[in-house]
Amino acid sequence: MFDNAKEFLLSEDRGVSPVIGVILMVAITVILAAVIATFVMNMGPSETTAPNAQLEITNNSDASNPHWEIAHNGGDAVDVGNLKIKASGGSSASGISGEMTGGDTILADDGDITSGDWNVDVGSEPSGSDTLQVIWENPNNDQTQVLREFEG
Repeated sequence: MFDNAKEFLLSEDRGVSPVIGVILMVAITVILAAVIATFVMNMGPSETTAPNAQLEITNNSDASNPHWEIAHNGGDAVDVGNLKIKASGGSSASGISGEMTGGDTILADDGDITSGDWNVDVGSEPSGSDTLQVIWENPNNDQTQVLREFEG
């Protein structure tokens, strides 16, 4: 009697294929739903991008106290803590903090000007041919992007 039951159980495999098929279909559906949810809900890692701000640089080398003026004329607010200001005849300056929005100015020179919203010492005063760069540094990694460059 047990021989017949054993032979029947070992030879009969009709129920295995549908069970495996259902398990595979459920697994594929769950994985597909997770991938779609990640894209739709933007659950992936967030990337910090450079602000899209309209910055204007003016060389005030003819003023009684020569300086560069960096004006925010619109667009995204800029965290000035992420900015590096670099002059061709001097050095680069950073270490300022705050948020720069429309109408705000940064004044850059050799350290003796005090009238802007932010004042930075770039180690030199502007002359007619100096270059000034406003560089945005990504706070999450070591990537940089030049937001604005003034030549002349």
